[in-house]
Amino acid sequence: MIARWFNKLIPETFKHRILLSFLLFFLAPLAILFLYNFRETEQMLERNASEANIAQLEGMKGDLVGLMRLVMKTGMLLEQDTVLRQALQEPAKDDPIHRKRIVENKFASIENSFFLTGATVFYTLIDFHGNAYTSYAPEESLDYEALTSEPWVRELQRDGGQRSAWNPNDISVAVRERAGNKMLSLYEVLRDDGLKPFAYGRFSIDYQEWFEQVTRDQGAGDAYFLLDAAGQTMLRSDAEDEMPGAVAQSMLKAGSVQEPDVGAKTIVDEHSHMLYTFTEIQEIHAYLVKKVPLSLLYEDVTKQKQRFYAVYGVILLLFGLMSYLISATITVPLKRFQRKMETTVKSNLKLKLPERGRGEILALTRSFNAMIEDINELLNRLKLEERQKQLVRFQVLLGQMNPHFLLNTLNTIKSIALEKDEDEIYEICVGLGKILETTLNTEVDLILLKDELTLVESYMEIQRQRFGHGIQLRCEWEEDLEYALLPKFSLQPLVENALLHGFGHSEAEGEIIIRAYAQGSQLYLEVLDNGIGLSGAQEKKSTRKRKGIGLHNVRESLELMFKNQPTGLTLESLDEQTKVIMHLPLLLSKPFLKEAGADVAYPDR
Repeated sequence: MIARWFNKLIPETFKHRILLSFLLFFLAPLAILFLYNFRETEQMLERNASEANIAQLEGMKGDLVGLMRLVMKTGMLLEQDTVLRQALQEPAKDDPIHRKRIVENKFASIENSFFLTGATVFYTLIDFHGNAYTSYAPEESLDYEALTSEPWVRELQRDGGQRSAWNPNDISVAVRERAGNKMLSLYEVLRDDGLKPFAYGRFSIDYQEWFEQVTRDQGAGDAYFLLDAAGQTMLRSDAEDEMPGAVAQSMLKAGSVQEPDVGAKTIVDEHSHMLYTFTEIQEIHAYLVKKVPLSLLYEDVTKQKQRFYAVYGVILLLFGLMSYLISATITVPLKRFQRKMETTVKSNLKLKLPERGRGEILALTRSFNAMIEDINELLNRLKLEERQKQLVRFQVLLGQMNPHFLLNTLNTIKSIALEKDEDEIYEICVGLGKILETTLNTEVDLILLKDELTLVESYMEIQRQRFGHGIQLRCEWEEDLEYALLPKFSLQPLVENALLHGFGHSEAEGEIIIRAYAQGSQLYLEVLDNGIGLSGAQEKKSTRKRKGIGLHNVRESLELMFKNQPTGLTLESLDEQTKVIMHLPLLLSKPFLKEAGADVAYPDR
């Protein structure tokens, strides 16, 4: 059912298939890719704008917090100033004019520290002796009774343990620093070294002036707001701009789950297409907000989209026309070429196509004819190789019969020697039988160290029976290395070299020692003999008719079996001893125990 519908959707003609393929696999993915890139560009612009807005708001927040800290620091400096403290604690010692000049000079020196901040700070000090001092010129004369009746003074008097408090919405009183402006005031009790209060202070920051200064150079369409903890607008950079209530509630909800020191956040309002970035000023429980229209961020991307769609439509139209014309020049010669190929196939690839036409069709015809020649040549070679394989298979079967025949014959000789009590012949047959069995096992290239040593023992027993020498073989190895793996017949050539070059197959007494030990990830095998040494072996070398290849074969076997791994075979002369050292990767094949641990099971059995 699905296949039938699929075949109906696929055009039958070649040119229509080319057009559909190009639309599906080139133009459509290209359009999707461009749309994806446009979206990614918009998101990147949004992220960049968010990061810039976050940095800006964090800087504004840092300025305000730094200003608040500076105000707190100046309050501490006023509290610690001994001259000011004496004027407030003991006003009777100085005449009023001199005392007022002392306080005003302190205010003037402090105001210099706020010069670079661009904010105005107003100071009010009230002592306990009926005097009040301000850093500004009040609209009306200072009334001590009225000042001490203000809520901030009563609040400090009521809570004896409270040293200071911030108020982001200072109330309007008869004596006002700037009518109508928002004030962020610090109320503080000034105490002497004995923690005894001697004055009340109000340090007011005109943060409405500060807000207007930091938002003065805003971009086109940008707007800034300062919201209170309930989401109500406290200050705004544009008097006609409004903060949507839903956006304000979203900010409050996001701010309520905000971890300390997380920083600013961003909200995108899809309804109004606005990007809102806000940060919480925890010191005054307010939110600083910046609004940016998304249309300004995406203006360049929107223009690129329009240009892309226009160019894309033109390319689509031109491609449709070109694909129709090009396919028409190809399909007709291809149909003619198809009929000729069918004729060649029916003749069992014995006929070639006539090389006519031009361009790609001619090249295709020549390639087809060359392919026919190659196929015929390959068929002939396959037939020849098949006959050769049959011949090689027959020779391999014959070659396998001879070693098995020798092994069966050796078993017969062993039985006869056993019947006639020929112990020496029997032992030779047993040793030679082990060696032949290992030789016939072509499926195994690596054997255990203990099995290799058994083969060497069998070889030495045959040599003793053959030459009658008294050379002893001693093997030394660590207990864990008996299951180490090494190439088959890798120690026997080394022992044979020791017999041939060290003792010359003589009847002399001597000893051959085989040592096995591990160093790191390497297995080391040493073959030592106390024969005539290397110098004596060199003197007798000229009498040999056949060139020795034992060490060369062992070294080549190691290189072939352990490619790209450290191996080696060296020959050393130690006084009257000769030592051959072979090293290869350490591979252990320990058997595993069955249930009770009594039997040993081998994986290959």
